[in-house]
Amino acid sequence: MAARKKRGGTFTAGELNLTAMIDVAFQLLSFFIITSRPMDVLTNLDVSRPAPDKTVTADQEQPMIRIAVFTDGYQINDKNVTWATLANLMVKLAEMSKTQTIVISSVGDAPHESLIRVIDLCAQNGLKNVSVMSL
Repeated sequence: MAARKKRGGTFTAGELNLTAMIDVAFQLLSFFIITSRPMDVLTNLDVSRPAPDKTVTADQEQPMIRIAVFTDGYQINDKNVTWATLANLMVKLAEMSKTQTIVISSVGDAPHESLIRVIDLCAQNGLKNVSVMSL
């Protein structure tokens, strides 16, 4: 219905209390945030994996070589070695196969120079399948 003017006065609009509406909006927002389940991003990642090398047979597969770098020395496959012994072993490994898988792991307080020396040793011998990780 149309608003009518009262005799002798003007029509005044009633005040609208926005506090209650804002309160309800925040309650709805918090309800939807709490009850929503976030989508697991890791399960939706599309990872393309390389196809297995068909030229390598089961007889040709080589074990992984693990080199550990510590503050006081080196280990190769859990055996303590000196730098000279490690260098000689890497030369022999490279002579057997350049596609050898090498995993270099380093402790957090090991000198950075020691890790770089091992990586350089692999590069000098032509070993390209090298991974680095921390212990």
